[in-house]
Amino acid sequence: MRTNQKREVIAVEQSNVLAVQKRRVLAVCVAAYTVSYLLRTNLSLALEDLMEVLSIGRGQAGLVSTLYFWTYASGQLLGGWLSVKWDPKRVVALGLAASGLCNLAIGFCSGYWALASLWTLNGLALALFWPPILQITTNWFEPEEYLKVSILLSLPTTLGYLVAWSGLGAVLRVAGWRWVFFCPAIVAFCFFWVWLRGLKSSPRAAGLCYRPALLAAPAKKDEPSEPRQRGSLMRAMLTLPMLSFAFVILAQGSTKESINLWAPTLLQQLAGPGQEGLVGLFTSVIPLFSTAGLLATGWLVRRLHGGQEGALLALTGAGAVCGWLLVALQNSLTGLVVCLGLLLGLVYGVTTILTTLLPLRFARTGQSAAFTGIFNFLAYVGAALGGALSGWVSDLWGWQQVYLLWAALATVSALALFVSEAWQYFSWRYLGH
Repeated sequence: MRTNQKREVIAVEQSNVLAVQKRRVLAVCVAAYTVSYLLRTNLSLALEDLMEVLSIGRGQAGLVSTLYFWTYASGQLLGGWLSVKWDPKRVVALGLAASGLCNLAIGFCSGYWALASLWTLNGLALALFWPPILQITTNWFEPEEYLKVSILLSLPTTLGYLVAWSGLGAVLRVAGWRWVFFCPAIVAFCFFWVWLRGLKSSPRAAGLCYRPALLAAPAKKDEPSEPRQRGSLMRAMLTLPMLSFAFVILAQGSTKESINLWAPTLLQQLAGPGQEGLVGLFTSVIPLFSTAGLLATGWLVRRLHGGQEGALLALTGAGAVCGWLLVALQNSLTGLVVCLGLLLGLVYGVTTILTTLLPLRFARTGQSAAFTGIFNFLAYVGAALGGALSGWVSDLWGWQQVYLLWAALATVSALALFVSEAWQYFSWRYLGH
């Protein structure tokens, strides 16, 4: 009897310790991902000063962002491989230290190619954050906890801009552009020790006898059906709905990162000299729209009972309206901020559905990861093209044409989805398939 009571006490103590450890792991992982956004969003704040100091145009400045996204996209593969072969905690520590050094070096930078090279390396360093963080969370949490964990880990993608654009914006006004890179580097070096000492990469490393359950693997098909399954991914991607989704994620990724990159610069140019405080306030408001867009997307999908196509049509249609309102109100600072914020929030909603919710449809065939990878890759390709393209367009024809480009991309995205849905209805109604 006493032995059973003792075992129950030990089990309760283990459960309490596990709950505390889980909260700590989640808090440290969210903090690490937020720090990573400080190390990547600071460039957009310093671009105006960098273009003046380095005597470069907006096209060349946009190329720096393009190079970053190519290495960031390809570096995801390296991060995933290292997370399997090595302790994921050390992989994040490596990325943290490397990105901090890159930012520190950029603070001393005085040449364009030095800036481009260091920011390209920074993309590779920051690619070492997400795969190992995902591995650490799967080491600690049960499958039924994944939704809560994924929502909390997604917050830095929007709130990170709020912290960077408000905090570093004040640093820029007080100390100059070099400290916009020095400060995140200092934060990274300080957090480096927090990361190493405040987190264990698995319950086993923490001395706990706990192992979370694994998601059930999809049931294997019979041998005769395997050739059909191998070709089904390509056939699915070549259907009209999937091709329309692919185009939309490419266009939305381009618009999203273009706005994130150029918003502080174009607001400063519209406001004029002496309005740095007002510009800083408006710049910090824009990321709030992104967070609202994520929350509104979840609400809309629930209201439509999981109808992702309907939500996509509504969001892209509203994005097209915001795009043309942006063109109409481009000379109003307040109107520009509101339209940019709304457009960015809607774009975040669209990309969330396409990269997170839509691929879950293919979980039964074991292809959800493949579709997620494809759509994420296309989003990064769009991001890589968007920064340089919008910079060159603004150099040649001005920001007015960039607004037209964003409005056109939003409109064509909505039309592509509408045509796809109309064709599916026509095929079902009149062709019987």
